[in-house]
Amino acid sequence: MAAGVSVFFLAGAFGAGPGGRLSERTGALRAMTATALVTCVCLLLGGLAAGSLVALFACLVVAGLANAVAQPAINLFMADQVPPERQGLAFGIKQSAIPAAVLISGLALPVLAIPLGWRATFVICALAPLAVALLLARQAASLRPVPERERPPRPSRALILIALGAALGSSAPCALSAYLVASAVDVGIAEGTAGILAAVGSAVSLGVRLAVGVRADRRVDYGFRMVVMLIGFGSLGFALLAAGAPLPFALGAVLAFALGWGWPGIFNMAIVHLHRDSPGSATGVSQTGIYIGAGGGPAAFGALYSMSGYTVAWLVTAAVALSAAFVMALAGRQVALSRS
Repeated sequence: MAAGVSVFFLAGAFGAGPGGRLSERTGALRAMTATALVTCVCLLLGGLAAGSLVALFACLVVAGLANAVAQPAINLFMADQVPPERQGLAFGIKQSAIPAAVLISGLALPVLAIPLGWRATFVICALAPLAVALLLARQAASLRPVPERERPPRPSRALILIALGAALGSSAPCALSAYLVASAVDVGIAEGTAGILAAVGSAVSLGVRLAVGVRADRRVDYGFRMVVMLIGFGSLGFALLAAGAPLPFALGAVLAFALGWGWPGIFNMAIVHLHRDSPGSATGVSQTGIYIGAGGGPAAFGALYSMSGYTVAWLVTAAVALSAAFVMALAGRQVALSRS
């Protein structure tokens, strides 16, 4: 399973930059509709290929590339269609879809996969992106006119730093998602309780993303300061995971989920706010960093664990999260200098 997740995200890392530029050339709505249909087909083929690992990985590569186009296209769509004073909340809702999807996929195992089998589950899940594509096509006539944009400039030094910070910042919570349950069992937490802890952490992360978005709209504050604070304090949660005792581990897990993974909504909003002329292209670059972290973080954590155990792996993860906050702070300073 971990290998499949890495394949999906690393494919996305290759496609996010070009995907952002493609979404601006074709238009957000067309890109979103096309990628929803591609995702539907990938799920259908994935169900048919459930017995072949190579075929399943091929579907994951195509789905990862489709997602790499969809993410900046959605950001572009929101920049065009959502009033600026509501975009903090809108991006919080959009990024809350990720922990919500984790919760839903967890329910899919007992509700669909066990009674119906994996093939039927893939087919049923394919109905969701199909419904999205049909809804987008139906609502196209009611949307605001899209402004014409010039060809996006080359990524700035600040945007490259932002992508690097995103890679470091996403690697830690993605490792947490992959290894939380196994690590919790290792410190003496029952497996069922560990699963509940993962679900609670995802729910808290969802709530933080919404709350931070609402705060940004109220204060008209769409900078990187909040991103730096969330990742920096979230690193304390990862450090607590290394304590080796159930209580600090549980507290660290919730803190790491809430703060260490509560920043993507305001992060994307900040990039769109800084790149109003090319939001799709800019978030395509930043999304490349997130995909690299999401694909490489769990793999690196697994290698550390196999060599040195969970304590060292979590301490290194905390250091990586803290370095992400530092890089984001440097990027924010670079942005301020470029505007002065």
